[in-house]
Amino acid sequence: MIEPSLLAVVEYAITLLFLAPFSVYDYKKRDIPDKLVYLFLAVSAVFCFLNFYLVKDLIPFQAQALYTLVSVVPVPLVLLILTKLELVGLADFYVVTSIAIAYSAPLNYPTLLGGYSVPVPPIVYSVLIYALVLQIAVHYGVLVVRLHGLGFRVPKGFSAWDKVFLVVAGWPLTVSELLEKDYYVPLQEPFETPLGVEWRLKGLTKVEDSELRSRIGEFLERGLVKHDEVVWASYGHPLVVYILFGFIIFLVRGF
Repeated sequence: MIEPSLLAVVEYAITLLFLAPFSVYDYKKRDIPDKLVYLFLAVSAVFCFLNFYLVKDLIPFQAQALYTLVSVVPVPLVLLILTKLELVGLADFYVVTSIAIAYSAPLNYPTLLGGYSVPVPPIVYSVLIYALVLQIAVHYGVLVVRLHGLGFRVPKGFSAWDKVFLVVAGWPLTVSELLEKDYYVPLQEPFETPLGVEWRLKGLTKVEDSELRSRIGEFLERGLVKHDEVVWASYGHPLVVYILFGFIIFLVRGF
């Protein structure tokens, strides 16, 4: 059995040193400086090499290769697809890939409550599962509060699937709130009709649509929509913030 090493503890500390400022950047700007992201990726590759050197004589090469394959391929591939679909940012992809690479060796990793063992599945899975649970809890917690505070129901005239989409992908907010924060992505877009402004459903994307925001601002200036008019928008959750807390949960309870 591979004994837990000082290297694992150092790896934890370095990962936290990267994720903490990344989370601040992601929360405030929804972006992370490229140089820092690339540095994290390079440091993760170094840890990967060191970890494999530590276990190379203790675990059959085929088992090492399979474990690494499971760690570095499926999850980053899914994130890459989501990036191409503009549902997550490129920085999110690099952060997740860095974690997958750094912890891709079948090494015994200690946790506060779970003792130590080789994580199965690899650490990146546990971190993302915890992050997803946290994001869902935050999203629907805020959704309930906003629905109660704004006294707003899902727009009429939409199909049942459209209403499900709005509840799953976003939450209600005023037009003023929407225009104040760049990371709010509208899920409805306004169209001028003889009877007034009609809000129609649009697709989900994390990428800012400056043209749509300009049109909403124009309608607001012309008095076609009101500052306190309620629409639905995607919050653009800062994924790296949830990843940081997911990683901390893993350190405490394991997988």
